[in-house]
Amino acid sequence: MLWKGNELFCNIPLPTAKGRPLIVSHPGAHMNYLASWNVMVDHGEPFVLVCDDLGPAYPDGWWAQHSNYGMEYFARLQNPQGVGQAYRNPNLPFQNLLVHRELDANKGMEDFPLIDIMYVDFIEIFLAYNGEVEWRPNFMAAAPKMVEKVRDGGVLIIDRKNVHEDYDQWLEFPQGEFEVSPGITLEHVGKAEWLILEVPLNGGKHEVEAEVFKVSNSNPLGNPDDFLMTLMKERRLAPEDLEELKGTLPARWPEHPSNEEYYERVSQPELFDRPDYPEPLQNAWKSEQYDEWLQWLIDNPEHLRPVERNERIVQIGNTKVRLIHGDILEHLDWLSANHASLAVRRNLQDLCIDENHFLAKNTVKLQPLWIRKPIANLIWSGPDATPNLTSELLRLSKSRILATVSHGQATLQELEDALADYDGKVTELVVFHLDEGDYE
Repeated sequence: MLWKGNELFCNIPLPTAKGRPLIVSHPGAHMNYLASWNVMVDHGEPFVLVCDDLGPAYPDGWWAQHSNYGMEYFARLQNPQGVGQAYRNPNLPFQNLLVHRELDANKGMEDFPLIDIMYVDFIEIFLAYNGEVEWRPNFMAAAPKMVEKVRDGGVLIIDRKNVHEDYDQWLEFPQGEFEVSPGITLEHVGKAEWLILEVPLNGGKHEVEAEVFKVSNSNPLGNPDDFLMTLMKERRLAPEDLEELKGTLPARWPEHPSNEEYYERVSQPELFDRPDYPEPLQNAWKSEQYDEWLQWLIDNPEHLRPVERNERIVQIGNTKVRLIHGDILEHLDWLSANHASLAVRRNLQDLCIDENHFLAKNTVKLQPLWIRKPIANLIWSGPDATPNLTSELLRLSKSRILATVSHGQATLQELEDALADYDGKVTELVVFHLDEGDYE
C-alpha cells in the first residue's frame, strides 16, 4: 500500500528493467537485508540485491535467523568476483540474487554502474561527522551521495525502522520536486507499507514501512552488464560454453550439507544428533528454470562478458590438447563449468581454489602437507624436471579433462611422447602457458 497525504493507493510505483534484473543496493544492511529482500519479492520482478557492510549477516553464517520455518531459504552460489558471497532462492518464479559484500558502503558504491532501487535504513553512512556537539544526520546532506548512482526513473526507499523523534532530520525535505545535486532531483511519492510474505524479519516485525522517492537523473551512468557479469559466472562464459551447461545443475556450495546428508542424520537418531541447521534445499536452481535462463543468455549474447581464450587445439592420439596462451586464473569459471581436474603446484592450486571453491573436488593435490606425495621429489620445470611428468599428471587426473600449466621443457614433443599411445580416461588435456615460445 502507498499513502500520499490522506490518499491510499494499492500499487507502489517501483521501476522495472527490460532485458535484465533490477539492481538494488542496500548499504549497511546487516540483518535488515531481509526487509529489502521482502520488498523486492513483493515487487515480483527479476532483481539482484547487493548489500555492502563491514559486518555482513551472511545467511549461512546465521542459519536459524535466515531460514524459513526450519527450511533453508537462501542457497549459496559461487562467490562473486573480487569479494562477497552470493545466494538465491529456487522457489521464486523470477530471477533473484542476494549478494553480501564485506565492504565499506561508500567504497562499494564505486562498483555500481547504475542502481535502479536504493534502499537505505542508516543515512549516517553517507555523512561524515563534523565534530560539532549538536551535529545530527539530515536527509538533504546525505541525499547527493545516496542517489548519485540511481538512474533516471529509479527509486530511493528510506526504511523508517530507525526514524524516531531524535532523528526527525532524517525525513526533512522540501515538498514537490527538489534538486539534491547537479542533474539529480527527487520527488516524494509517499509512505509505503509492505506485508512480510517471505522470510520473517528479525525481531518478529510483520511489515516494512518506508518513504519512497522518485529519482530523476540526467547524468551519464555505466552499463549494468559490466556489473552483473561480476556477480554470476554464467555471464562470463561464451554461448557455446553455456550450451554445454544445459541439462545440468550447478553443484551446491562445497562446504554445505546436502539434503541427502540431512535426512540420513534425521532418519538415524540412534547414530546422529539432530542437525542444528535448517533442512537444505536440493539446489539453488530448478532444472527447467536454469535451462531457460541459460537459453536466454545464449539468445542474447550482448549481455555476456566472456573471457576470450587465445588457444590452439591439436589432436595427439586419442586426446584433444588445448594449448592456451594466458593466465589460468582468468579461466577458472570455464574450467569449473567443465568439471576439469586441476593439477598444479600448491601455491597456484591455493590461489585457484580461493578464487573458485568448486574446483577443489577434482583437484589433484600434488604437494600435500601431511601425507605421502603422489609424485616423489617433484620438480616442475627445467632440464631437471621430473621425467614423464605429463604422464604422471594424466595418471592422477580425477576427470576426463585435465588442466595444468606449462611444465617440463614445455615442448610439443614431450606431450606427443606422453599421449601418442595413451588410452586412459583423460580425453582432453588443457595446458596454460604464459611464454609465447612454449609448445611451439
